[in-house]
Amino acid sequence: MRDLDSQETYLADRMGLAFELRDLVGSGPVPQAAYAPPYGVVGYGEAWWAARLARDWIGAEFTERGTQFVLEGGYDLGQALSAGLYAGAGAEVVRLGYREEVEVQVAAHPLSPYRYLRFLLLATGQRAELERVDRALLLERERLRPEVGLDKNPAKFLAYSLLERTPLWVVPERYAGLAQAMQQTYARIGKSLSITPPPSGLEFFLTGLEARHEQGDPIAAVLLGDDERKRVSQEILESRVDTLIELPEPEAEGTLAKALCYWYRVAWASYYVALLYGVEPGDWEVLERLREAT
Repeated sequence: MRDLDSQETYLADRMGLAFELRDLVGSGPVPQAAYAPPYGVVGYGEAWWAARLARDWIGAEFTERGTQFVLEGGYDLGQALSAGLYAGAGAEVVRLGYREEVEVQVAAHPLSPYRYLRFLLLATGQRAELERVDRALLLERERLRPEVGLDKNPAKFLAYSLLERTPLWVVPERYAGLAQAMQQTYARIGKSLSITPPPSGLEFFLTGLEARHEQGDPIAAVLLGDDERKRVSQEILESRVDTLIELPEPEAEGTLAKALCYWYRVAWASYYVALLYGVEPGDWEVLERLREAT
C-alpha cells in the first residue's frame, strides 16, 4: 500500500493539483463592475452547485430586470447558450465560464465551484459571507495539506478508509446539493465511483442494500451532521455496509461555510485516494474533448 506521508507517493500528481487545493482560497475572478439587483442565477456543468448554493440569497433562477447570471460550466449540450433568453428584457445577462465569448472567465477545473461561488458572493454584496467561508476554509487547509501527517490529517485518514470501498454520502437536507457535489468531486479528482441516495434516503438505506445484505457490499457510509435523520440512518446502515465513517462538523460559522468546508475536505480526500491508486488526480485530456463536443 502506498504511503501518504512519503514524498514518492506524490509523484503521481504531475499537474500539481495539491498546490491549487492549497491556494484555493481567494482564487478566481473578481467583479470589475457593479451589478444591479434583483438577481437571477442558473448554473450548468461544473457550476451547478454554485448556482444552487446561491439560491439562499438569490431567490430566483431568472429575473425580469437587474442582473441575470448564467454560469456556463460546460457539458450542457447548448442549454447554457440559450439560458439568457429566459431573462427579462430589462435584465443584464452576465455569463461566467471558460468559453472565449463570456463576460467573466472561469477556467474549467475540479475546484471551480468555489470560484463561481466566490464571484457571486462578491457581485451581489455578500462579502461578509465570503469572509466567513474563506476563514473556515483556511482553518481546514491547515489540517488537510500533505505536510500534515496521517495521525493529524482527517483527509488522509478518510482516504485510507475509502480505499477499495465505495462511499455512500449521508448528508443532512440543510446542506443543499452537497451530497451530489461530493459525488462529482470524488469522481473528478479521485477517479472513483460513489453513491448519492435519493431524497427519501431512509427508505433507500433500508431496501437498497437488502438483497446483498449477507454478502456485505464494500460500501463505506460517510455520515455528516448530527440530526435525527443521521442517527436513524446510522442505525439502519451499521449492519448493511462495510464501515461507517462520521465526519466531524467543521469549525465554521453558518450553513454555507460548513458546506464548503465539507466539500473541501472531501476534495482533499479525493486527491489522496487518487494517489493511493497511483493515478493522476488532475484533469485528463478526455474532459477537454468532452467539453468541446458538448
